[in-house]
Amino acid sequence: MYAWEGFVYDTQACPDLPQMVGDFTRMKYMGARNVITFEFCELGADPTYYDTIIQAAELAGIYIIPLVWTLPIHYAGQNYTAVDTFAIKSVPRIYALTEAVIRNPGPVLAVALGDEPLYDDDAGSPEALASYILGMKASFQAAGLDIPVSISDMAIGWQQSGNITSVQNAVDFFMINNLVYYNNNSVWGGDQVTWANFLDVMSYFDELAQGRPILVTQTGWPSNENTWPSNSTDVQANVPSEAAYWNLLDYHCEDYFKANNIGWMWRSWSDNIDGWGALYVNGTAKFPVEARLTC
Repeated sequence: MYAWEGFVYDTQACPDLPQMVGDFTRMKYMGARNVITFEFCELGADPTYYDTIIQAAELAGIYIIPLVWTLPIHYAGQNYTAVDTFAIKSVPRIYALTEAVIRNPGPVLAVALGDEPLYDDDAGSPEALASYILGMKASFQAAGLDIPVSISDMAIGWQQSGNITSVQNAVDFFMINNLVYYNNNSVWGGDQVTWANFLDVMSYFDELAQGRPILVTQTGWPSNENTWPSNSTDVQANVPSEAAYWNLLDYHCEDYFKANNIGWMWRSWSDNIDGWGALYVNGTAKFPVEARLTC
């Protein structure tokens, strides 16, 4: 697949099966072919909830990349305690998701470890992270499944992590969090500076991937700065700028995404991640959510 593929979907509020089937069906109606999950429900270690997520995708007729949240805590609104460690909180999630995927492989396009496990140093070292990637792959292979595994991370996560060869070799393809809104020269979602920043990230991953497939699993532009502020004091975080970034990506369907066989996924489906959604929390679209699937 190339061009627009789908959305990032936040599961922190523990949506039930009817809610997810409804959301995934609406995504598909808009043209989405794929959804990647974000965050975790409750402790994130219940394999039956991952069953529900994957089954919702199958009922909606959409592919899914279930993401196992390797940060011990939620991305916002939670402080670390003594028990919030990778071993205590994150590893059980890895096992739970692995179990669910083995039971429900049908709509699973790939599996992600994230969000940004290198950037946050979730496992303590690249080598430790690679061991869990390889362990998950071995479990799938033992079950007779050939499901690709990767990590969803930013370029800076790879760049700051020292010797990344173990992770580079362990992943089957490269999932990219290309979030140019954070760049210190970002202003408007639809300008040429934004596109140049996007291409800079892609160039880094082109070298890292060495010919293996690439998917932009998270990209977007928020309509406010409530969740994470940009490093640019001039950035315009509003709905017109968000819509302009969406349209910028779609505009480059022919000359970039098709030419390089790369897909992109929008973070996020709704403003459950405050400001980042294509939809407001009430389900109303912020802008015309239309993008080409072929060009």
